[in-house]
Amino acid sequence: MNYNITEEEIKRLQELKGEVRGVVFKTDHHFIINKNGEDGLKKVEDELEKMGVSIDYEEVSQMGYYPISLRIFSLLAISRAFNYNREDVSKMGKNAPRVSFLVKFFTKYFMSSEKTLEKVGELWEKHYTKGRIEMIVVDEENGKTALRLHGDFLQPIFYDYLLGYFSSIISMVVGQKIDKEKVEHFPEEGYHEFYMEWNIKNNS
Repeated sequence: MNYNITEEEIKRLQELKGEVRGVVFKTDHHFIINKNGEDGLKKVEDELEKMGVSIDYEEVSQMGYYPISLRIFSLLAISRAFNYNREDVSKMGKNAPRVSFLVKFFTKYFMSSEKTLEKVGELWEKHYTKGRIEMIVVDEENGKTALRLHGDFLQPIFYDYLLGYFSSIISMVVGQKIDKEKVEHFPEEGYHEFYMEWNIKNNS
C-alpha cells in the first residue's frame, strides 16, 4: 500500500485540530538515523518539503506541543522516503515505545499489568490533546486485549502506525509476544478499534 496524499488531503490535514508532544518527533528522528543515517533524514526532509511542511527534528522540544498534523506528515514523509508499506509502518510503531522516555516512565510505576493496561488512556493523554483511548477488553487470562480510539485523524498511516505502537506497549506490559493484531475502522461511529492477542501457554 502506498500512502499517497492529494493536495486537498494535505489542506484538510493542515486544518486538523489538536496537538502532540515533541517526543514523537524525537522518536521518529531516532528511527530515521538508526535505520538510514543522515542521508535518510535528508530524504525525509525532502518529502516534507514536497507536502509544504517542515520539521526540525533535532530542535524539537520533547515536552513541547506541536500541531498534530505534523505527526502525520512525519509518518507520511518517512513512508514515502523509504517506500514503506503497511507492515513497515506498523514495525516502526512497534519500535517507538522502546525508545520513548514517556512510555518508559509511565510503565515503570505500575506493578500489575492489568492496572497498567487500564491506564493506557492516560499514556495517550500525555502525548496527544486530541482523541481519547478506551480499553474495551482486558483479558489476560485468555491472552486478549482491545482498545478503542475515539477521534478522526484522517490518514490510514496513523492507524497502521498505532497498531504497532499499541501492540508493542501491550507486549511490554504482559511480557509476551503479540501473535495476532488488527485494526478495525468505524468512521461513522467516530472511533477505531485495535485488537491484540498473545499465547497464554507461554506464561509461567
